[in-house]
Amino acid sequence: MLAASLRENSGIYILASLSNAFLIMSQYLAVSAAVASYLPVDSATAVLIASYGRGVGIGLALFLNSLVFQGILAVLVAMLALASIVKTGWKWAYAFSGVAVSGFVGYWLGAKFLAILEWISTLQDNRVDSSNPYAGLFWFGLAATICYLAMILVLRKSYGKLAERYSAVKGPIGSNSFHATDRLRVSPHRFLDRGFSREYGHKIVQNKPRSTIWEGSSILCPVHACIDTDGCLLKNR
Repeated sequence: MLAASLRENSGIYILASLSNAFLIMSQYLAVSAAVASYLPVDSATAVLIASYGRGVGIGLALFLNSLVFQGILAVLVAMLALASIVKTGWKWAYAFSGVAVSGFVGYWLGAKFLAILEWISTLQDNRVDSSNPYAGLFWFGLAATICYLAMILVLRKSYGKLAERYSAVKGPIGSNSFHATDRLRVSPHRFLDRGFSREYGHKIVQNKPRSTIWEGSSILCPVHACIDTDGCLLKNR
C-alpha cells in the first residue's frame, strides 16, 4: 500500500513539475527576445545576465524562480502522502490535500501564462518580432495543460484506489459480523419445537414432516390441532 501510494504521489509531483517546466521554456523564449531587443528586465535578471551572459543568466533567473514552486509543491505532495495513510478521516484529509495541490499548481501555471502573455505584449508594443515566443507559448502551453490534466487524473485515480482498499478492509468485517448475527438468530419453528419438547418431554423426529408422530406418545401433531382448556393436544378428527 505504501509503495503504491509513493508511486502515485511521485507521478503527481513529476507531472506538476513538467507542466511548470514547459511554461518556463516558453517564458525563456519571450524574455530572451526582449533582452535581445534591449528591452528592460528586472534587476535580478539583469545582474545574472551581466555576470553569466544572456542565455545562462536568463536560465538561472527562471531556475531560481522555479525553486519556490518546487519547494511548495514538495510540501503539498508530502501532505497528500500523509493523508493517504491516515486511517481516521482519510477521505476529508486526502480531498483537502488534493484540492490544495491542484489549486496551487493551477494558480502558478495561470500566473506564469499571464506573465508570458505580458512579455509578448511588450514585444508587440515595441514592434519586435514575437512570432517565435507566441508559437512557443501555444505549443508549450498545450503540453503544460496536458500534464496538468494528467496530474488531475492521477489524483482521481489515487483517490479511487484508496477508497477500494479501505472498503476491502472493512468489507469482510461487516460481512462476518452479519453472518455471525444471522447464525445467532433463532428460527421461529425451532423455538416452538424446543418449547414443545421441554413441555411434554418428547423428541422431534428429524427430517420428517410436521405431521409425523412424536416418539414416546400416540398424540399426532397435525397442522390443525385442537387444544382443550387444560392445554393438551388432541388428535385431529
